[in-house]
Amino acid sequence: MENKEVKRGHSPPFHMKRRIVPWLMVLPVLALFLAMTIYPFGFMIWASFRDYDLSKSAETHFIGLSNYFQIFRDSTAIESMKFTAKLLSIAVPIELVLGVLIAFLIRGVRGEKIIRSSLLIPMMIPPAVSGVAWKMLYNFAFGPVNWFLSLFGVSKISWLGDPFYAQLGIIIIDVWQWTPFIFLMIYAGLQSIPQDLIDAARVDGADWGRVFLHVEFPLLRPLILVALVLRIIDCLKTFDIVFMTTWGGPGSATHTYSFYIYKVGISFGWNIGYASALSVLLLIVAMILVNMVFRLVRMRQQLGFGGEE
Repeated sequence: MENKEVKRGHSPPFHMKRRIVPWLMVLPVLALFLAMTIYPFGFMIWASFRDYDLSKSAETHFIGLSNYFQIFRDSTAIESMKFTAKLLSIAVPIELVLGVLIAFLIRGVRGEKIIRSSLLIPMMIPPAVSGVAWKMLYNFAFGPVNWFLSLFGVSKISWLGDPFYAQLGIIIIDVWQWTPFIFLMIYAGLQSIPQDLIDAARVDGADWGRVFLHVEFPLLRPLILVALVLRIIDCLKTFDIVFMTTWGGPGSATHTYSFYIYKVGISFGWNIGYASALSVLLLIVAMILVNMVFRLVRMRQQLGFGGEE
C-alpha cells in the first residue's frame, strides 16, 4: 500500500512534465513565428492609421482613415488596380486551361518524362533571371520576338514602350512562368486517379471525352480549385517580373498593385503609413476573392451542378 501511495504521489509531476516539455520544444518556433509574422502584421495595421512618412519626419500621428480614402483619389493606385485585375481575369484563366490541357495531352506520349521535365523549366528559373531574359527578348531593335514576327511580315513592336503591348508582354510572361505550376498540380492529380475507374468506364463504352468529363474531371475538381486559389493569391502579389522588365512603365501602364506598394513604401515615397493602407486593402481583396471562389463552388454543389457525377 505504501508503495502504491508513493507511486501515486509521484505521478502528477511526471504527467505535468509530459505536458510542459512539448510546449517548451515548440516555444522557440512560436516566438520566431510571432516575431516574423504577427508583429509585422500588427505594425502594418497600426501604421495604416497614421501619418508615417519617413521622407518628412520619423514622428507619427493618428489620422484615422485618411490613408484609405487617399487610395481612391490616387490615379496611379487606380491604374495599378486595373492592371492587376487584367492579370487576374486574363492570365489566370489561360494558365488554368493550358495547364489542364497539357497535363491530359502528354499522358502516354513517347518521351513523356522528357516533355514533363522541360515544361517545368520556366517555373524553376528565378523570376529575376526570367525578367532580364524577357527584357532582352522584347528588345525593339534586336529582340528575337520582333525578329520572329518579322518572318510573317509583322512590323517591329515596341513591347516595352507601348502601354498596350507592355501589358500584353507582362501577361505573356506570367502565363509562361506559371502554367507549369498548374500543369504540375493537375498532372500529379491524374497520376493518383485509380486506373480501375478509368478501365471500368471504358468497358462501359465511354470514349476519352466522357472519361474526362465524368470520371477524371470530377475527381480533379478540388485540386483545380486549390490551384485557382493559389494563383489568385500569387497573381495579386505579382512584383518581380514588373520590377525586372518594365519598372511599371511606360508611365503607370504596367504597375501591379504590389509593385505600387513597393514604390510608395520603399523605392520613391518612404510613406510607410500609406503603403500600409495599400497593403491592408490588398489583404482584404485577396480574402474576398478567395471566399467568393469557395462560395461559388459551394453554391454549385447545392444547386446540383458541382456534385459527384
